[in-house]
Amino acid sequence: MSALATVAIVAILILVWVPTFALVKRDDTSHGRRRCAFALSVATTAGVLSWVVWSQPQPEMSDLALVWASARAFLHGDNPYQMVGPGRAFDRPYPLVYPMTAVLALAPLAWLPLRWVDPLFVACGFGLFTYALTRQRLLTPPLVALVSIAALMTLQTSQWSLLLTGAALLPACGLILIAKPTIGLALFAAFPRRRIAIGCAVVLALSVLARPLWIIDWRATLASVPHVVAPITRLGGPLLLLAALKWKRADARLLLGMACVPHTTVPYETIPLFLIPQTWTEAWGLWALGVLAYIGQWATGPYASQEAYWTGGARWIVAVMYLPCLLMVLRRPNEWSTSTGGDDRLESI
Repeated sequence: MSALATVAIVAILILVWVPTFALVKRDDTSHGRRRCAFALSVATTAGVLSWVVWSQPQPEMSDLALVWASARAFLHGDNPYQMVGPGRAFDRPYPLVYPMTAVLALAPLAWLPLRWVDPLFVACGFGLFTYALTRQRLLTPPLVALVSIAALMTLQTSQWSLLLTGAALLPACGLILIAKPTIGLALFAAFPRRRIAIGCAVVLALSVLARPLWIIDWRATLASVPHVVAPITRLGGPLLLLAALKWKRADARLLLGMACVPHTTVPYETIPLFLIPQTWTEAWGLWALGVLAYIGQWATGPYASQEAYWTGGARWIVAVMYLPCLLMVLRRPNEWSTSTGGDDRLESI
């Protein structure tokens, strides 16, 4: 990166954060204005950093590129599941492993170049997550996730985890959960809302109207991702069923759902776990454990195959992050909680 570009980025961040700090310090500023300013500042910062990442040559496109290319194919009247994958029009190592609902969710941005879509998507995820968690106060323990290994990987690869977690806490945005129904289901189990259920049902219905047989195409692509399994199947994973003992709690249902739904157990998918800590000590402890899991996976390599790499990382994450979260949950009373991560949440549907 050139010196001029670096200066420009620093200038942008200063212009964003100085007014934000000034606004937060003012006694006559409402919480709502502070909350919006903080979320916009986080979103802008994440978007700028994502722009910086994709300004440099990268060995691979972002994970979002698959969905972006599929959305463009869909808007041109083509079958997304036939246009993306090895040897196809959009040649990638993997076929489209996302459901049609994800394609519809990204369709409004599909007309833009991927160079712009990545930063915009990342900014939306960071901003929505921040806005959702600051409803009652500006600083709350789960915000530690924003500076975690998980968030860094989310930014670098344009992942959905921050966006989905924020959407689960904001019923108006909850329909996004159907874009990634596995993690979405775990989040919905923790924070069920009638509005979210209706929104997801509408998006699902629209996807069927758009491509009636997309579920068949989607299921056929899942064979290409054998590493997408439930954490409960990993070493030590069955212990996570103990979270059911605290089933009345949102954090227990979240942990149980995350343990049971198939997904790639990698750092960026651990973002929802940061809703479980209720104190700053627990939150920073989970942050440190995330770093430990990342280092542990690196230290126990190299791996004989890509599948072995995924398996090794998942074992570290289950042992070092999921099981400590289980201990946090088991220490709490099995009562209908009105808070997760220190913020009050209505739990009934």
